[in-house]
Amino acid sequence: MAPDTPDQTPDQTPDYETSGSNRPIRQDGSLLDMPRPPKRNRSKLVWVFLLAVIVAGVALWQLRDLVLRDAVPDRQANMTGTEAAILGPNATNGTLPSMVPMNGDAAAGAQADANATAAVLAVNATSPDGAFALDDAVVRFAFVEDVANWLVENYYPKGTHMEARTSGWVAPSLKSANMRYGVSMTGLSWSGDDISAGRASVLDYAFTPAMLEALQRLYADRFMAAMAAAASNAKVTDKGKARTLTPAEVAEMYTLYATRLRGLSGALREISGMTDAVVRVNAWLTAQQTALEANAKYQDAVFAYDTAREGNSAHLAEQARRIMELSGKAYQQAIMARERARETLAEAVRRNPDARRLDDDTLVYAAGWVYRRASGKPEKMDAVRMAATVLTDTAVRFDKAAQASRQ
Repeated sequence: MAPDTPDQTPDQTPDYETSGSNRPIRQDGSLLDMPRPPKRNRSKLVWVFLLAVIVAGVALWQLRDLVLRDAVPDRQANMTGTEAAILGPNATNGTLPSMVPMNGDAAAGAQADANATAAVLAVNATSPDGAFALDDAVVRFAFVEDVANWLVENYYPKGTHMEARTSGWVAPSLKSANMRYGVSMTGLSWSGDDISAGRASVLDYAFTPAMLEALQRLYADRFMAAMAAAASNAKVTDKGKARTLTPAEVAEMYTLYATRLRGLSGALREISGMTDAVVRVNAWLTAQQTALEANAKYQDAVFAYDTAREGNSAHLAEQARRIMELSGKAYQQAIMARERARETLAEAVRRNPDARRLDDDTLVYAAGWVYRRASGKPEKMDAVRMAATVLTDTAVRFDKAAQASRQ
């Protein structure tokens, strides 16, 4: 419907005749009693011009509506990522929310509040008629599809891996995922030659509450479809022969990953709520660094002792031996202090019941990962909590997929 147009009707105020008036004639010679000037006949050309303006205005609005109706579907069909989500079918009332930057150079500015709010409110996986699917311009669907393939490829049914002696086993972990996608950047769009800067820009872009939620709503269903497709095509080597996964094994795969995801979600929730998280992580990092330095000193002392023994001075060799022993004891104490800090940190995270599903290495690594992301940026803890929510939602989806596979 065309927008309301201003009333362009000419002034219709009637003219008055100067003769035949019923008004009483004042006798005091007032100007009000003077006869009115004769009525001027307006040229017919003026009326024709005004009528033409009105008709042209109406025609212009109708043409505008026609152009917009034809242009908007093409615009949406060519949009990608959050731009399409924000400016797509949910943009209403004639207003357009701010757009999230889509290129790698500008990705760091994507966490502006207005843009983030728009992303949360306006994301849909498809247009109302299913005419187009969205693909974020930074976190591409290729990333989501690669994650699905990676997870399926690294599930080992019972008897197909040394870690799968009594039941199925899944190899992926938070650490291996961070190494895989932090180095290869598969499916992640960034610009420039500095991979560290590119990785940071992608994280600044994606690791916000709004974008995490938007990406989940954008890709969740398609991720599950990619998992199902990868599972149906997967081949495992069992007793020297390649075979497909059985429905029971597919169900086990989903269940194992759901357990991992819930554990990681619980860990992130606990870490984000720990008032002394920074203190605990710092204590562990400091103890780890101290152990590394103590090990370096011990190795130097061992080398110095070996060198002194090869010389002709027994006195120097004895001094070197004593230094080596002292360095060895210092190294042992540093290792013990590091392990105590590690265990203390893991136990603190394990206060969340779901986090108890994970081993100490994973819990400590998760705490360190959060520390690096949120150090000096306390607002990032909101993103950590949203990440936990996304993980829980995905675990629920995996549980449903496992149940469907068993039927």
